[in-house]
Amino acid sequence: MSASMFNYRFSILLIDGHDKDRQYYAHRLTVCSSEYEVFEAANGQSGLRIYKACDIDCVVLEIDLPGRSGLNVLSDLAPIARHPEIAVIILTHLHFRSLHEAALRNGAFAVLYKPLTSGDL
Repeated sequence: MSASMFNYRFSILLIDGHDKDRQYYAHRLTVCSSEYEVFEAANGQSGLRIYKACDIDCVVLEIDLPGRSGLNVLSDLAPIARHPEIAVIILTHLHFRSLHEAALRNGAFAVLYKPLTSGDL
């Protein structure tokens, strides 16, 4: 059964402090499917606020955030690492295996690497 049969939109929270990256990925997600409702946050604090206020199905999280590490935000989103309530996908420009492994150990569903960021362009 498709989500449209129930008039349900899949909600995605995109937390990324790089404005151009966040806007780019939010736009790409909405182009991919009209069933995606994308919420955006520029830092962990506002991301957690949106998460608590809305019914979020998936979080896409950058590790490199202003003010608070994405790994700290991940620990709030997936307090029981082996049984997270939602899928958290790390999408980061940081290419450090130890960070990626730490994210997976602490509840991330997947870690994806973005080779360029808005600051690189």
